[in-house]
Amino acid sequence: MAKPSTRHTAPTLMQTAAGRWQLYRYPRRTSDPLQAWDAADELLHERWVSAEREGQQWQKPLLINDAFGALLMPVAHLQVASSGDSRVSELGQRANLADNQLAANLTQLDPLATMPATTDVVLLKLPKSQSLLELQLAKLSAEVAPGTPILAAAKSKLFTPSVRQLFERYCDSVEVSLIERKCRVLTATIKPQPFELSAFIEQWHAAEYDLQLANYAGTFARNQLDIGARLLLDNLPPSGAVNVIDLGCGNGVLGILYARHSPVSKVTWVDESHLAIASCQANIANNLGVNENYQTRVDDCLSQQASKSADLILCNPPFHQEHAITEHIARQMFRDARRVLRKGGEMRVVANRHLPYYHPLKRLFSHVQQVASNSKFVVYSCIN
Repeated sequence: MAKPSTRHTAPTLMQTAAGRWQLYRYPRRTSDPLQAWDAADELLHERWVSAEREGQQWQKPLLINDAFGALLMPVAHLQVASSGDSRVSELGQRANLADNQLAANLTQLDPLATMPATTDVVLLKLPKSQSLLELQLAKLSAEVAPGTPILAAAKSKLFTPSVRQLFERYCDSVEVSLIERKCRVLTATIKPQPFELSAFIEQWHAAEYDLQLANYAGTFARNQLDIGARLLLDNLPPSGAVNVIDLGCGNGVLGILYARHSPVSKVTWVDESHLAIASCQANIANNLGVNENYQTRVDDCLSQQASKSADLILCNPPFHQEHAITEHIARQMFRDARRVLRKGGEMRVVANRHLPYYHPLKRLFSHVQQVASNSKFVVYSCIN
């Protein structure tokens, strides 16, 4: 008799003081072990309901870092704006609105867009990146009316002394709740501060590759090349591929170095992070110059890319989505790469040695070969 599956499937019915909704992570997966909301979302719902009972009538909320629409559900009937760095989150919000048959007056903003001056309350989930949090608080202080209340929530361990100091720099009346369900809620009001975007762009030089790099706040490997990227940079495929994609490009360094060695190539840089693409655009301009052969795209993996349209894909995949550690993004990248590559095309990918990618790659590609490794990473050449 076959053993029953021990795979855990996360709940999808979100029930809080504010209501009940079916909520899924995006893209939706069968038997997804990760939940689309957490206790911090539930606490913010409770604070919202308590404020309403006390006579508060907010009409124009601004949501920040709402991963899949958990904060959006109870305020979807209002004039709501949602600001975040993730294209996947934007798609997840829209998908969950549709699943719950909610027609929202929703404006989605990337982190560099101007925040609505008419905002009358801010609901914020702490991001993984403290530099991104500071950028968001600085923009709130410069663009939203002084005195506007902020309710911020996250797991208790994320409210470090440095995070509290950030809120005190940009806000008045900062108070942090006691721990509830391993989370805390911070309340504050916005105080005005001047804002200079240049203060949130890290400029640095990767001397061994002669690259001048700029990274916006929140972008992976903000002021140095990570070990995996270095290994792949030292083991790039031969030049000459016609259509090249840097998938999950971050600051764009893989595609930039390949384009420098292969000026005949048409290169597309793809990432789901708006700030990564902004960094990439700056780095293309700084290191390659303007060229119609170069383009960037904010996308959920390669969902907008035509099948059998690429000859080479370079990939340094993530193994986390904000605070959640997960392999599903990398596996989605691999499946998309197989679809997008022409017959005989190559995906050159770097991965942590401990991640079990070899066998999934073998199932997808006709030929998989290890071409380099060190104590922590391995580079695979995957031929379609």
